[in-house]
Amino acid sequence: MSKLHYIILLIVVLAIATLTYQLSTNVEETTDTSDPKERHDPDYFIGDFIATMYDAKGLASYFIKANYLEHFPDDDTIEIKDLEVNYFDKERQTWITTSNKGVGYENIEVLQLSGEVKIENQPDNPDNKLVVLTDELRIDFKKRQATTDSKVKILGKNSTINAIGMDINLNNGTLKLKSQARGHYAPN
Repeated sequence: MSKLHYIILLIVVLAIATLTYQLSTNVEETTDTSDPKERHDPDYFIGDFIATMYDAKGLASYFIKANYLEHFPDDDTIEIKDLEVNYFDKERQTWITTSNKGVGYENIEVLQLSGEVKIENQPDNPDNKLVVLTDELRIDFKKRQATTDSKVKILGKNSTINAIGMDINLNNGTLKLKSQARGHYAPN
């Protein structure tokens, strides 16, 4: 090889090295260096879990079972997917609520559910069973209330009621419809 070939090869290698250096400094400049606490990134996640919450007397107040949970430290929220919440009124009657997703606030003291929310009581007498369907529901476990302003459909053994909005007192199991309640009753 002649000196000319070595010089051309050296120039090509230097040109490639210069371009590589310029590309790497451009990539480094565009890297996000913001504080992780300012971003909405999860700091942990859990799959297939059950969490039981206890009252001041040490009795199980409610438990949450779900397929997936993520915690976000920037706003201290918990996002839950495919969940089931079981809670008890003062007579220890179980209420089961299922939903596609939920967001927990205040260490899951407040839970905002959305996407095919279904609430069922589990009475001793199956004739008294109610199924409530809505697309969103806010459960405040500290106040023992569940509420929504969305459309609600309530199915009983022989009845169907449609309404807009409802409040459920989780202490005694009473349900109050907010507006536009219309029902159908078909006795046996």
